[in-house]
Amino acid sequence: MKLELNDLVALGPMWVLLGTALGLLLLEVFSRGKDRGWAAYLSVASCAAALYLTVGAIDEPARSLFVDRTGTAALKLDALAQYSSAVVMAAALISCLLSPGYVERARCASGEYYALILFSAVGMMVMVMAADLITLFLGLEVMSICVYVLTGLRKNDVRSPEASLKYFLIGAFATGFLLFGIAFVYGSTQSVSYDRIATFTKEPLAEQPMLLFGIVLLLIGFGFKVAAVPFHVWAPDVYEGAPTPITGFMAVGVKAAALVSLARVVGVGLSPDGKAADAQWMELLRVLTVLTILGGNVMAAVQRNVKRMLAYSSISHAGYAMIGIVAIGLGHAEAASALIFYLGAYAFMTLGAFGVLAFLERKEGGPESERFGAFSGMGYQHPAMGIAMALFMVALAGMPPTGGFVGKLYLFKSALAAGETGLVIVGVVGSIVSVYYYLRVVVSFYMREVPDPGPLPSANQSRAVMIGVGLAAFGVLLLGIFPNRAIELAKLAVSAL
Repeated sequence: MKLELNDLVALGPMWVLLGTALGLLLLEVFSRGKDRGWAAYLSVASCAAALYLTVGAIDEPARSLFVDRTGTAALKLDALAQYSSAVVMAAALISCLLSPGYVERARCASGEYYALILFSAVGMMVMVMAADLITLFLGLEVMSICVYVLTGLRKNDVRSPEASLKYFLIGAFATGFLLFGIAFVYGSTQSVSYDRIATFTKEPLAEQPMLLFGIVLLLIGFGFKVAAVPFHVWAPDVYEGAPTPITGFMAVGVKAAALVSLARVVGVGLSPDGKAADAQWMELLRVLTVLTILGGNVMAAVQRNVKRMLAYSSISHAGYAMIGIVAIGLGHAEAASALIFYLGAYAFMTLGAFGVLAFLERKEGGPESERFGAFSGMGYQHPAMGIAMALFMVALAGMPPTGGFVGKLYLFKSALAAGETGLVIVGVVGSIVSVYYYLRVVVSFYMREVPDPGPLPSANQSRAVMIGVGLAAFGVLLLGIFPNRAIELAKLAVSAL
């Protein structure tokens, strides 16, 4: 493999996160028994620096990194990768801001906690840059192992280690599907490079049953990672049991990385020149999309626990994003820009919602503190948080003037251009259903009797959360009222597919 200094320099944001994560682990060892509040600030600063470097490089020419003797690259650093990495780093930054209160209450090692967030973000960046299936798998495992550990850090709640174990077992199961899929694809094409695989998928897959079977296994593996129905059974329990800041990070970072990776696999490897319109695996993708949208919304509507409701909500949003992936598979590469714009808006509104939950989280925790009734009257006791939560719920429902509305409009428009009218109708129906359960949260905040709020986090802890929620609210409004610049940057991603 050819290794050049310029390749390493191009990955500057990744080195910033890796260096900070390693530094946090070392400082954790030498600061036992001391105040370690610095870990959060150092993590936030590194994420901000990496985000700044990434955003500045979005419009730079695409480049292939770590090219081997056959001319095959391991990583592709293009606008799609840069924009997606920016979404991941923004998610990591806000998650770090939401975490100080939890870290202090749980008395976990702060250096290890924030280092795991940064390591998982690096894994996500590798996933969205990957140009072959092996590199994708390595990034996926780095991300997954870190998130498994983060999920089980809620030591004062028995649901947390249970969630971690469930996530690990299901994750291992999904990994098996991915590995078998990679093996079958390699056995059929003698390559794991997306570009090389594309030379085989140009031919009818009915004549290549081993390759078709490998593609189906890959889609099932991705289905587990994005929590697509019916591979979603792990998500509600894991999201409910994980620490609230980590739940938000999982709902955004893990999902965004997996969806963008799937979009690249579909757009580059499985649908060269948009010739997948009649491919058998496209029907599977359409069915998964419909089930995910309808299943996620219907199950969210009957939940009594807010975190579980948001878990099913995130499942439905994965379905909306999969509409864009179907359009990409049909040769409409411009759907890639709609997809990543939507993921950016989704990141802000989802992290903001979990940020409000983190702010209002009781010290004693437990499932009762997460029920709709536990938030009765919170809009009056905490006006800023109440307004923010109402904004995030409106955005998640896809109402103007928020980024959620613009994102869905852009996504549905790209699907209509691809001729997927049926999927758009399903998406609209799902959005209508979602209005009911999102407005339930607003009703609880403003139209129910005020209970005893119980002990809330200290002022110092709350301040960090308020900054994170404020950034998320700003992002939701910015993408809703002034979306043009973000859309222009997102359109640069079209050239990657």
